[in-house]
Amino acid sequence: MAQLTTTLNGICIVYDFRALLLTGAGAEEVATRSKWEVVARGEVTLTLGVALFDRPFVFMPRSIITERNQTIEGERVFDWLPEGGYRMPRSEVFGLNAHGRESQIFARDIDIEASPIAVLDYGTWVIGIVEIDPAAPDQLQRIDQLDLPERFRKALKGYRARSDARLEKLL
Repeated sequence: MAQLTTTLNGICIVYDFRALLLTGAGAEEVATRSKWEVVARGEVTLTLGVALFDRPFVFMPRSIITERNQTIEGERVFDWLPEGGYRMPRSEVFGLNAHGRESQIFARDIDIEASPIAVLDYGTWVIGIVEIDPAAPDQLQRIDQLDLPERFRKALKGYRARSDARLEKLL
């Protein structure tokens, strides 16, 4: 059974509505130098969500009522969306909006190709995890295998970066 939330340790910094989770020895220094807003420190709980085509760009689905009146709930929502979202775009999707309120959207509102995504506190789209390693050979290096639940491996990009990395390149 897949997880819809995961908890990680680090510093979450945000620029506009997108964020990065910094980990590693130099995370505090990089967060301070970036001048981005720090929105979480320590244990950071992320929720699986979907990307929307328009603002507020994030939504956390909990259930779907398809055009054929079939109800889909929980993690099965994420199994249904890649195919069912295209076949039945008028299906109603229920969940939490960017303000943490119960809301309803249509499957056609979801950017299925960009989903799933990791969301912090309803409205912050966490793009990736950046391990800050002052001894890293490259300023910025992609990490393919993150030690995360399967759906979060799809939602989050992994990077290893030196302390002098330009984080805005990741957004």
